[in-house]
Amino acid sequence: MLVRKINKAKWFNDGKIIEDPSADAMTNCLKTTQNTLSVWLINSETEIEDAVLAIVSGQDHLETIDIVMLEDEYFIKCEIRTEETEGLTPVFDLRNKHRDLASLDFWTLGMVAYHIIENIKKNKLQRFTEAKLKKIIKNAIANNRLRLTDLKEDIQKKVI
Repeated sequence: MLVRKINKAKWFNDGKIIEDPSADAMTNCLKTTQNTLSVWLINSETEIEDAVLAIVSGQDHLETIDIVMLEDEYFIKCEIRTEETEGLTPVFDLRNKHRDLASLDFWTLGMVAYHIIENIKKNKLQRFTEAKLKKIIKNAIANNRLRLTDLKEDIQKKVI
């Protein structure tokens, strides 16, 4: 299973899922770099907090986020290549959990968007509030997976 941070507001209108994603959803939530899209690998839904920790520990600010879970089998079926790349996170033991959806183009990015919509419909979207994120970060610090000084200053202030 793969996870990706998205902006829930870009995928909903008046509380209903947008069937045809807007250009904003595509350009904001599915922003690519060198035709790749960053995702995090988890073995089961019970590991989602690890992916969340990897994502938020590298951010500049701490704020509520939405995470969508995606099936890696879908990408295999669609012939969208997944490459293992080192994750940009200060949590050392999670760096090898990073993946890139690679060689994306207009059509394959649309397939990713379609899969996000389908998984939102399947309730594979989870919201992590700032309070929940603080708890996840504090737990990682307590378990020596992360040092407070590895976080950006704004996040450090919110965590202490």
